[in-house]
Amino acid sequence: MVCWNFLTNGTIAKIRYNASPSDGGEEHCLTSAATFEVGEVMVFGSEGFARVEAVGEKVALGRTAVFVDLYVFDANMRVSVPVERALERGLRPIAGADEIEGVLENLQEGRWTSIPWNRDGRLVKERYAEGGLEAILDTLGSLVELAQTKKLNDAQRTLLDRARRALVLETSAALGIEESEASERVDGLLGAIA
Repeated sequence: MVCWNFLTNGTIAKIRYNASPSDGGEEHCLTSAATFEVGEVMVFGSEGFARVEAVGEKVALGRTAVFVDLYVFDANMRVSVPVERALERGLRPIAGADEIEGVLENLQEGRWTSIPWNRDGRLVKERYAEGGLEAILDTLGSLVELAQTKKLNDAQRTLLDRARRALVLETSAALGIEESEASERVDGLLGAIA
């Protein structure tokens, strides 16, 4: 069972209740690291950067759930998503400098999980949709590998461009550098492996 703890400063913290048979099955609260606050800019999976606008309970389809309202920058839209679903779709804090450096190093060294591009590209698209840095790395690496064997079609090229842009934007934000500098760095790595 999962509940949400609203703190007075607008922060929301995820709380898990676990029943333990060793103590008669009583429930215990354990806080996880899934916290965010109104106004914070986060990564919303493959949608890109989003600002947390509000968090609160709403009734949807006859059930009360905790929703997070997000403003997605690239799409210029506002969405209201149940918190559980938002976390499943990759809502997470912007990566730190060490995480980004690790991903860039893995890209340079060719350390990613190759995903085969089947007829409709479903596997690669699903991996990218997870929204994590490793998913972006796997998507980029797989499409660069494919580009070495054949010319990319429009869908493949579009996905490569989206994954590249996602990595550039997060690199820029995490390292505190201009987008153009992050773009040069990522493109240099992609060019070295292509």
